[in-house]
Amino acid sequence: MKEVNFFHNASAFDWYSNSPTYTPFMVVAFDGEKPVAAIFAIIMRINHFFSGKLFKRCFITQQPSFFEENLSQIDIFHALITQLVKEVKHKVFLIRYDNLANAIFGYKGFRENKFYSVKWINIRNSLQRKRKIWDQLSPSRKNQVNKAIKRGVTTEEFVAEEKLPEIYKLIQNTNNKKISRRFPPYRYFENFFCHYVKNGKGKILLTRFQGKIIGGSILGFENKSTAYCLYYWGKSKRHKLLYPTVFTLYSAMKMAEEQGFYFFDFMDVGFLHKRAGRSRFLLQFGGKERATRRWYRFNWGLLNFFANKIYD
Repeated sequence: MKEVNFFHNASAFDWYSNSPTYTPFMVVAFDGEKPVAAIFAIIMRINHFFSGKLFKRCFITQQPSFFEENLSQIDIFHALITQLVKEVKHKVFLIRYDNLANAIFGYKGFRENKFYSVKWINIRNSLQRKRKIWDQLSPSRKNQVNKAIKRGVTTEEFVAEEKLPEIYKLIQNTNNKKISRRFPPYRYFENFFCHYVKNGKGKILLTRFQGKIIGGSILGFENKSTAYCLYYWGKSKRHKLLYPTVFTLYSAMKMAEEQGFYFFDFMDVGFLHKRAGRSRFLLQFGGKERATRRWYRFNWGLLNFFANKIYD
């Protein structure tokens, strides 16, 4: 199968392999013997001590990979999501689908499989405008980046494989509120470096001040079109006046711009119309909101019935 989508291709098995936290799997649709679409998902344990259905979740993100343009994406997605539900309904308590950019082809599959939705937003920056990334920043963001530069803050690409355990520990020790998402186990981090960074499909950037790491980001690349910001972090409490998170994100976007990517995507950010916290912070980098939805399905009939009544 050709790689048309960063999140839904065979190499994602390498990314999530050999980890007790994740069980990866893929559902593939065929036309005869020819694969026409694929959807990649993970089953995640949310508790280290218990392994029953109640403590497992199934997560899928972004649009599936479609390999044929002349077939109905609505029907194909319906077949994929129906089969996925069959595979996991007795294995996990909840199924969650994030960032389905074009949700039109997904409604039939979601509705018939009794998913409910919550309005959500995605933020991404265009990197191919006439206005460069620097010109898209708000005045306060420009001021903060300039102050960080004057005080000697720098960003570098991480390439030293032997230092992976050390870097991972440093990230873990960062105040959890300053990491964009719940940080995954070490095996995920190691696999990403070995199978993505080494193959030019991603980067790990580190922000330093006087030799110490004070921030960083993990980026995934979809061909030359989109740079996905998978994680970002900064020690903003200890180094408040250095603006490590702001400088990290600006440096990551500037790198993506210089390498010719069309978009820098922060993916899911928060509830629609909630202009506070993370969404407000990210919008000051010049990106645009895109309305999207998160789709959920509880694999406990009564709970899912009431959830559908409340949200839809």
